[in-house]
Amino acid sequence: MRLKRFLMASLLPVLLAAPAFANTCLRPEERQAMEARALRSYLMVTALNCQKQSNYNEFMRRYMRELNNADQVMDGYFRRAHGGAGRTRLDQYNTNLANDHSQDGTRAGGFFCRDADPLFQQVMALQPGQLAKFSAERNVISALDAPDCGAAAAPARAASTGRR
Repeated sequence: MRLKRFLMASLLPVLLAAPAFANTCLRPEERQAMEARALRSYLMVTALNCQKQSNYNEFMRRYMRELNNADQVMDGYFRRAHGGAGRTRLDQYNTNLANDHSQDGTRAGGFFCRDADPLFQQVMALQPGQLAKFSAERNVISALDAPDCGAAAAPARAASTGRR
């Protein structure tokens, strides 16, 4: 009887965590939206720090539909993962993401602004629908450490290692 109680007590946290994991893992479309949102944030910080606002405005005009869709998907993810606190958590995520990108720029020193023009040129050469792929390939900091749904064994790209 003691063994049975011990096993039940040991399994209880696992059983209770399963629904939480299901709500916080990233679906493929959410992972893509997160990557696109990370690139947008990175370019915003680059534009502000390197006086490249016209480049950023051009980026926003060209990819407005894709970026708006990414924003809607991310809003849905945070509502799914955090319920009523979803909007607040999304705002916190966006703030933390911009802060991480700003710190990344500080660490890069003079190279950060030197690389701004080539970066904007590469992004503007992308076909619509390629922002997430570009962001992932460049390893832009995403600041959201959530596993992919259905891939619990494969860890998500950690914010601390996600560098451009």
